Amino acid sequence: MLALILSVILSLEADFVQTKTSALMLEPQVSTGHMSYRSPDYLRWAYDKPQVLVWEMNGQETNVNPQVQKLLRMIMASVSGEAQDDAKMQRESKRLFRSVNIVMDERNGVAQRVEMIEKNGDITLIEFSNVQVR
Repeated sequence: MLALILSVILSLEADFVQTKTSALMLEPQVSTGHMSYRSPDYLRWAYDKPQVLVWEMNGQETNVNPQVQKLLRMIMASVSGEAQDDAKMQRESKRLFRSVNIVMDERNGVAQRVEMIEKNGDITLIEFSNVQVR
């Protein structure tokens, strides 16, 4: 059912708060921003604070390094519903992270919260708000 809901998303806009916790940092690093997705392969991930940074992927064209590209592709696959069926994407996730936990909003079938625990124990938590699905 969830894959069916995600497969009909033409576009998605959301604000996010990203909190990174690491043993190497005295305090968690908090970033805010906005993400935009358009089916089938456009993603813009824009940080507003603490500094402006924009990652953008449109098909094969991207303005980011290969590691960030992999992360953006994982996000797009999750939004489009492809991640559930894509064995390659699941292997890549297991290679990069100890675990990835996603809490879905039952009303619109979109992620509310994503927690990524890296192999070294660092945790990245992304919480979405003001979600608009078309």
